[in-house]
Amino acid sequence: MDDDLLDADCLMPELTEPRLALFTLSEAHELLDVLHHFGAADHDWSAQARRFAAELAARVPSQEG
Repeated sequence: MDDDLLDADCLMPELTEPRLALFTLSEAHELLDVLHHFGAADHDWSAQARRFAAELAARVPSQEG
């Protein structure tokens, strides 16, 4: 991964409790939104973002359900 892709403002804070092994449904949908955004942009990562968005969408239940 390119170092210039890491934004110091977006780094995760240190956790005081263990992480869940899986994303919550809300987290999965937030990540899907981010992947759709990057997939729509014109840059080197867009094809990979679209692929991961499709894979995630196939595995995550709809928010409407």
